[in-house]
Amino acid sequence: MKRSAALFTILLFSLALLSAQEQQSMDMTGTVCNSACVTQSAGHATCDANCTNKSGDAVLVQDNGKVTKISNPDVVKGYMGQKVKAKCKMNKDGEAMEVLDIALANAG
Repeated sequence: MKRSAALFTILLFSLALLSAQEQQSMDMTGTVCNSACVTQSAGHATCDANCTNKSGDAVLVQDNGKVTKISNPDVVKGYMGQKVKAKCKMNKDGEAMEVLDIALANAG
């Protein structure tokens, strides 16, 4: 019985810890870009400023060259092609992020 109670306690603690991690937000800096306008060079992604293609998804091309899809593209609509600072929360699958707050990177 003690073993079952201990296992239940550990399981409950683990679930609480996982839930807390999902709720954490992070700050990211990069360029909001259309995924069709992302170019790769030596494994480092950049946003082609001259691209006019609008068929792709909204993504954030981070300063380190990592590209992350934005799950709520309406929030970043006015920031396409611009360097921004964004407060984000990764989706459960880790494939996309939800932008919670966004501002131009060079703004005050």
